Amino acid sequence: MSQYLVLSHIDIQNANSIAGLTWGFPAITQFLGFTHALSRKLSIHYEGEYDCELTGCAVISHTFENKVYQPKKYADFEFLQSKNPPVLAKHKSASPPIIEEGKMNLTVSLVIELDKPFVLTTVEIDKLQKKVLSMCYRMRLAGGTILNIKQAKLLSASTQEQHLAMLRKIKSLTLPGFVLLDRSDYLQNHHQAMLAHYTADKSASDEPQLLDAWLDFAALKFKAIPHRSEDQSVPDESTPADWEYVAKPNQGYLVPLMTGYKAISELYGPGSVLNTRDEITPSCFVEAIHSIGEWKGMHSLNNVDEIIWRYEHDGQWYLCKQSCNSANNEVVEPQILDAQQNQTLNFNEALNLF
Repeated sequence: MSQYLVLSHIDIQNANSIAGLTWGFPAITQFLGFTHALSRKLSIHYEGEYDCELTGCAVISHTFENKVYQPKKYADFEFLQSKNPPVLAKHKSASPPIIEEGKMNLTVSLVIELDKPFVLTTVEIDKLQKKVLSMCYRMRLAGGTILNIKQAKLLSASTQEQHLAMLRKIKSLTLPGFVLLDRSDYLQNHHQAMLAHYTADKSASDEPQLLDAWLDFAALKFKAIPHRSEDQSVPDESTPADWEYVAKPNQGYLVPLMTGYKAISELYGPGSVLNTRDEITPSCFVEAIHSIGEWKGMHSLNNVDEIIWRYEHDGQWYLCKQSCNSANNEVVEPQILDAQQNQTLNFNEALNLF
């Protein structure tokens, strides 16, 4: 049996907009951190009553508004800043400092995966949903304040027909919206293609790095098409040219994405590093890991499991990844992915599902 907890249309105020080298949307680690915190609250406060773990989540974006302004036309956008903390006793004679930070307001939905299903009655399910809502309002999501959650739904499915009905219900709870997908394979394939071109082109000077491949997805690039005269073989600075947009290596709404961390130091014992959160947990210094993601309409979804982000730990790497090979959906997954079962959600039908 597969079971998912859907938190529909979460309104968040002042969430973190900066994630590693990128800005505009919180890092996927922040949503998985919220999922892990909610899982701990369920296990601690209701020990023995709800014996399960929340192992991953899908992120669906509905609206977002970065708190930025443009000083002048064609200038770079800058974040709106506030003076935090407010005026204290030590700042009576001077203005408090501004700590630069990026904030945003957004509305997202989360589809949270349970490692093993609850066996509950209808009354118990309703009670659990209310408990989850109560917990979420007392938590932070991506550093922001949760203002409202439209509803929380616990959905279950075991047979093929039930999985199709659950998929339709999840779509109705999260439309209109765009789901964030992992496209790290695009980055890897593009880097390999660049290396092959470098090997074949003897005139190339520097071997392309993985960062060069990532910038092809992340940067906004244009190239000049010079208009050479008949007697001009090589263009110069005075040669007129048309500027054309350089498309990204793959099609789709592709964005740079922070997807985890990599250790850059040894693992220090508890209490060895000053000013850590506690003195019982080992500490390690890390750097952010970046990859490529894609925003895709929820209406095109064929399988819930393929959009779930999960933590994956391997030595020094602590990554967030998506996989279609979940044990929960091992039996029914090939049937759900059948091309003949693609669904089109009727608008009136979606309204009746609420």
